[in-house]
Amino acid sequence: MKTHLERAFALLPLVFLCSCGSVRIPETAEYFNSEKLSFHEGYKVLQLTDIHWSVNTDVAVQGAYLQAVVKAANPDFVMITGDCLLGASSSIAEAQIRVFEDFEKPFAVTWGNHDREGEYSPRWLSNLFKNARNSFYGEVIDDNVFGRSNYVISLKDPITDRPVWNLYSIDSNSYPDSQNGLYYNYDIIHDDQIAWFKQASSYSAKQNGNLAIPGLAYFHIPLWEWGYAYLKNQKGLIGEVLETSANATAPKELQSAYAEAGIKEGVRFWPGYRQTTFFDDGVKAGVKGFFCGHDHSNDWGSSFTSSAGSAFVGYGVKSGQELYFAHSEKRGFDIIGGSLSTLHADGTFDLTHYYVQTDSAYTSYTEEVKGL
Repeated sequence: MKTHLERAFALLPLVFLCSCGSVRIPETAEYFNSEKLSFHEGYKVLQLTDIHWSVNTDVAVQGAYLQAVVKAANPDFVMITGDCLLGASSSIAEAQIRVFEDFEKPFAVTWGNHDREGEYSPRWLSNLFKNARNSFYGEVIDDNVFGRSNYVISLKDPITDRPVWNLYSIDSNSYPDSQNGLYYNYDIIHDDQIAWFKQASSYSAKQNGNLAIPGLAYFHIPLWEWGYAYLKNQKGLIGEVLETSANATAPKELQSAYAEAGIKEGVRFWPGYRQTTFFDDGVKAGVKGFFCGHDHSNDWGSSFTSSAGSAFVGYGVKSGQELYFAHSEKRGFDIIGGSLSTLHADGTFDLTHYYVQTDSAYTSYTEEVKGL
């Protein structure tokens, strides 16, 4: 569940990484990585999420833990889905970047709702990630599309230079503004961001004979489709739902749907304040998997089918021992570690969750789903 500390931070004045007005999108190519990343069969993308370093973090211990997760998964690329920081200083942020650099893997980040809450400006934080060694964080582009971490990482055929897979980073933002200055709900992926996404995916498809490129979408706050997928298949394909007490702030439409389905524990997801079209538009554009963080105690995932088609929706595994995390009594280990997607040339991927218990013994447990 969300802690009192988090709720306190949620009430602080926030600096939003956005601008207002009509949508202006620069040349679409600017949103794609300029440095080439070559795809190979079995390309591995490790998702880390909700690291939550603060001014109280023991950097040596938690840095060693993250290194242990990367060592266990041995990825080709590391994608971090937000809440790297919470109430951190600039020196803590710089120490974290050094850890990410020392993975010696290309990495990128999409922002969470807490990354903005520290003694630094959002622009400073963006530039820190942009200029880091091995970083593929998107350029800080002068546009007025909502959010900041909206960009695409293309994995290309080393011979033809055509995209084979796309990794979409999209900012699910923080808290919607309110007239009284208080923030109770979580924000969403905005309509102008979805318009940007559609333009970016179309641009990529044109490089492949107008055939949609398979992709994975990474953001922080779950979509409503997580809740609807759970209604259809509570067992899911991987993991568990261990969050509690979310029903009180869940959107009323989801609460009603859960009550009608007889799910007595209520909605245990923390989605944005309204449903969007991002899932449907993503599926139409070739997205095979949608991945978020945000709900630390959930590592659940399942397939979901809408009128647009089917895709996997799921959580990463909370990465680190900061703030809260869950212990699975059923499985007998803590829900901390990382989530690894192994990409195939046929447009399918395999998913493995690594549950790394300590930073010294590299003890890990795994769960796997193939052929998504």
